[in-house]
Amino acid sequence: MLILQKLPLPVVVLLGCLCITGIFAGSIAPVHGAEINLVPSYGSGSYQMLIFSDYFCQPCQNLEKGLDKEVHELLAKGGVKVSFVDLPIYKLTPLYARYFLYAVNASKSYKDVLLARKVLFDTASRIGAITEQQLENALKSRNIPIKPYDVKPTLTQYNEIVRKYQVRATPTIVFVYSSTDIRKYSERKDIQKGLTELRKALGRP
Repeated sequence: MLILQKLPLPVVVLLGCLCITGIFAGSIAPVHGAEINLVPSYGSGSYQMLIFSDYFCQPCQNLEKGLDKEVHELLAKGGVKVSFVDLPIYKLTPLYARYFLYAVNASKSYKDVLLARKVLFDTASRIGAITEQQLENALKSRNIPIKPYDVKPTLTQYNEIVRKYQVRATPTIVFVYSSTDIRKYSERKDIQKGLTELRKALGRP
């Protein structure tokens, strides 16, 4: 788990914002007339699950292998809203985060988005793409469409959510049951516990 506790949270958020905003400068192709895209979220229901991760964080990569199946099942059966928040901690993460949002912008279903996320994690684990063109080719090789747009509003909301839930490490998953029942887990075994609690609340084994 990548721990950021040695830095004050406002500093972490500021560094992340500067990093991810800087890499977008001069490389955005806005979609004129489109609504502002916020944090990628899918599904609906009484509960919300927010996934905070970094494509180059090894614990995130290890967790993703099982988490992908969990998210597929949760969204297929309903009852929960799942949101994805990328934290720009590693040098190449802002590039991957931007292309994830481009894939989201072009997607037709949550299945397309989860496939894009899976490919990005796999590519990051192998350091399979370090340039924009290489990453674009990696996505296109899996038939994942992309549609560039101005991602700055999404990045702004990323920072707001990180501050709201005081996220200091990746991976972290926040489970929102109500305004007074918010559970945050970072260690893998604790995240599994959180998923078990959510399935129980949904009445599923």
